[in-house]
Amino acid sequence: MERREFLSGVSATLAVICVGGLAACGGKGDDPGPANPPGGGGGGNPKLTVNLANQLTTVGSFTIASGVVLIRLAAGNVPASFAALTSTCTHMGCTLSDVNGGKIICGSTCGHGSQFNTDGSVAMGPATNALAKYTVSISGNTLTVT
Repeated sequence: MERREFLSGVSATLAVICVGGLAACGGKGDDPGPANPPGGGGGGNPKLTVNLANQLTTVGSFTIASGVVLIRLAAGNVPASFAALTSTCTHMGCTLSDVNGGKIICGSTCGHGSQFNTDGSVAMGPATNALAKYTVSISGNTLTVT
């Protein structure tokens, strides 16, 4: 093998490794998809159901379940008293882990520190896209997210 062939082979191998490494570092990539689910998030099968008689009884309480972050924003069992957003961070696709001080935090699984406001907008990057919003409906003490 001549020196030129050897160097060409090494260069090609390094290029493949570098490109593969860059793709791996990005995880799912920054802001992998649209901020809102197909169909605007309303209708269809329920994503989450909560009994308001014994869950989310105080302002600021929240649950993260079934792909939804559900937060009580105000007193009263009316849809406007709640925010329902996707629990998938728009930066790397991790599950959001906490709600603290009015911010939805992406922390424990990805560790990149993105934060979102309760309306879904980005409060702190590296995420740049808002969280998808879902529809909240209430019948009696049953809250349903679709």
